[in-house]
This record gives sequence, structure tokens and C-alpha cells, in this order.
Amino acid sequence: MRLSNKENISLKLKDVYQEALRDGISQSDLHQVYKKSVVGKLLPASSSVWNCENVVVFYLSAIMTCILISIYYDGVDPRCIVGTNSLTQELSRPTFQCDMCKDIDQVPTIDGNLLTKDLFLSKYAYTGIPLLVKNGAKNWSALHTFSFDYLKDLYQLTDGALEAVAENCQFFPYKTSFLSLEEVFEMPKEQSRLEPGQPEWYVGWSNCHPDVARELRRHYTVPTFLPDDSESSNLDWLFMGGFGGGANIHIDYVQRPSWQAMIAGKKSWKIIPSPECDSVCKTLNATMEKGDIILVDTNMWYHSTYIHPGEMSITIGSEYD
Repeated sequence: MRLSNKENISLKLKDVYQEALRDGISQSDLHQVYKKSVVGKLLPASSSVWNCENVVVFYLSAIMTCILISIYYDGVDPRCIVGTNSLTQELSRPTFQCDMCKDIDQVPTIDGNLLTKDLFLSKYAYTGIPLLVKNGAKNWSALHTFSFDYLKDLYQLTDGALEAVAENCQFFPYKTSFLSLEEVFEMPKEQSRLEPGQPEWYVGWSNCHPDVARELRRHYTVPTFLPDDSESSNLDWLFMGGFGGGANIHIDYVQRPSWQAMIAGKKSWKIIPSPECDSVCKTLNATMEKGDIILVDTNMWYHSTYIHPGEMSITIGSEYD
């Protein structure tokens, strides 16, 4: 089973969004065009130059054309950069409840030794506010087991594991030239060890191979503070790489909130409220160290990550409800 239309479209829409940001278009510009396009208003055109709004109109015009074609053909037309499902989802994204974060200026942080199921449920769960749990994963054997070489051996020696990522899962190359997880594990040793002078790299992928999942879960568990009746996704999400920018600013299209554990290295998050709350809510920052867990509803909050110098960054996470 290959990626669904929804998953494929989500990746393509993220590419369009990130390309717009790289072209110098601000999130505020994107939001203003979004609001105007939804109510059917046209932005003023410039006869001499393409300003930020004109460029965004071009992006949105291409996307809306694809929507009409896709609706007509009841599917995704291969001529379009995106199809119906993901864009419809983005346009119909529930409005961020700004009251939720108007008085929050930093990510709440708690020691994992103090966070019980009852406390999590009564104070933190399902509020939509990110939470950083210090030492929440300190007892996992993954902290002493997971490495580039461990993951490389696991995927290369497990029959069909790399094919599963390519065909059924998702792979995020970010700013690298890698086209697949297989290529990642074929990089020169010097690059994989983050030696000076080697190209920087940072990648992410989901695992949907059952044998790999069983092996990974020998070394980690779902966070112990999650409620007993909480259901977790069968997918593991892994992110790995060295110093520099991690993921660019984006919002996810997953089913539920997510948790992510820092297995190695140090990573900082920038967590940004939706544009409709720009004047009410503040951008939040959180830094994860080895053994920490962060919980973020990445469907609600835009976010980006930064990898600190030093040890290779490895995180693993999943969704929960």
C-alpha cells in the first residue's frame, strides 16, 4: 500500500509553503492572502513588479486551479502540484482558540519524576499547550542503544524495512540531497560521524515495518504519564542528524497530538501560534536534552527545530490521544 492522496498532498503543500517562505514571503503575508482568498477577494496587482502578495496569489491560483480539476475528476490530477484533500484540509483548519495561549509566554516544564498520570490528565492533557517533560525518558534503554550505526544495521538487515519506508511510509530529506533512507545509510562514514568539513545533514522518517517496530519498542515505551485509556499510533517517527537547522517552519497534518523523546543530542523548538493569533499569543521556545520528552499538538502549532552542536541528534516519537 502506497502513501495515500492525503499524505502525498500534505508533503507537496508543505513544499509549496516552505518555498514561499524561502522566497521572502512572511507568515503574515501568507495569512493575509489566505483570508482574502477564502472570502473570494482579489488582491491588487502591480503592473511593474511582483511583490510578496502577488507571488502568493500565484501560488494560490495554481493550487485553486488544481482543486477545480481534481473535483471534476474526483481525484488528484497528475498535472497539478497538489490535489483536493490536503488543501481542503488546510482551508478548513479549525480556527486556533487564541484564549488558550494568550497568557502563555513559555512552554510549561515539569520534571518527569513528578508527573503522574492523574496530574497530566488534570492539568496538561488535551489543553493544546505544549509541555516539556524533563527526564521523562531517562530510563529507556534507547538512550544507550540508538545510534546511526544501530539504525543502519537494523534497517539494512531487516528484510523489506528500507522498501517499506520508500513505499508505505514517509521520508523527509529536509535540506539534504538524499532521496531515500537507503541513501542516508549509504553516506560516507566521515559524513555520518559529523566530522569537520563534511556536508551537514538532518532527516526524518516514519517506520511502518512491524519487525523494525518491535525491535525499536524493546528500547522505549509510550510515556508513562499518558492516561491508561490513551491510544498511541502504530507509527514511529524518527529524526536524526547534526548541527544546524532541523525542520523548517511547518504545521503537520496528522490525526492526533504528538510526543517526541530526545534520545541523543540537544534540540530546540520554536513553536508558533497560528496566524490568526499573532496579536494575542507569543512564539514559544523549548530546548530538549537527552532523556527529555516534549508534547506538542503539531496540527495546531507551527513549529521548527534547531540542532545544537555536539552529539548527533536522535529523537523518536509518535501520536497519542
